[in-house]
Amino acid sequence: MITYYDIPSTLPGVVWSPNTPTIRLALEHKGIPFETKWVEFPDIKNISIQAGSPPTGNYIHGADYYTCPFVHDTKTDRVVSNSWNIVRYLDETYPDTPRLVPEGLNGLMKLFLDEANAKLMPGFAAFNLSKTGEILNPVSRKFFLDTRPELIGISLAELDAKANWDNVKKSLDWLEGVIEENKKGGQYIVGDQRTYADIYVGTKMRWFSVHGRESQLWKDLVALNGGKWGKLLGELEELGKFDQLRHA
Repeated sequence: MITYYDIPSTLPGVVWSPNTPTIRLALEHKGIPFETKWVEFPDIKNISIQAGSPPTGNYIHGADYYTCPFVHDTKTDRVVSNSWNIVRYLDETYPDTPRLVPEGLNGLMKLFLDEANAKLMPGFAAFNLSKTGEILNPVSRKFFLDTRPELIGISLAELDAKANWDNVKKSLDWLEGVIEENKKGGQYIVGDQRTYADIYVGTKMRWFSVHGRESQLWKDLVALNGGKWGKLLGELEELGKFDQLRHA
């Protein structure tokens, strides 16, 4: 059994992060049974250390930074952190399940993910980072808002001022261009099959759900590029069973 560590919120469906749902979706994609442990922001470091999960980065001042998702797999007694490391681990450890990364494409997939992150996240963060603090449980809210500037290097007010919908549209136009390069007419980045690339970019887009599914921002997002992202997000919502999740 795999234990998957995630961060709760006050939202219906609980899950809000632009990062953690990649692994929930990866596990569902592969059909691997798992359980969820919810961890509030101030507890992530201690619970990570107790579980044996290594840090995934550093604050600007140099201190180790611990994040979710991470997983513990009782099959191998391994603890793995960092979404990309987890994806590779799942493909290697469960070879008889649907692959997340097509055989032989790990290097190209990593290049795409890094480029997608660089293209999408600056525009997405400007709209969503401050709003995220509002949908967290009280025990996490202050910790989150106090520590974000230590990670991004500017105040949240400075980040908010960078919000520009044209930047979001340009980044998604770039993504549509990547898909069109396949010239297969499929909705997926690889063309005719869902891979971790689709899960990754869909999870980044899903971050806009912090504004609510009835917000104009969400409606504008799912309508972009002829409704392509609304279709992808709908598929991922069904795959992740997000509407069934509750913070227990």
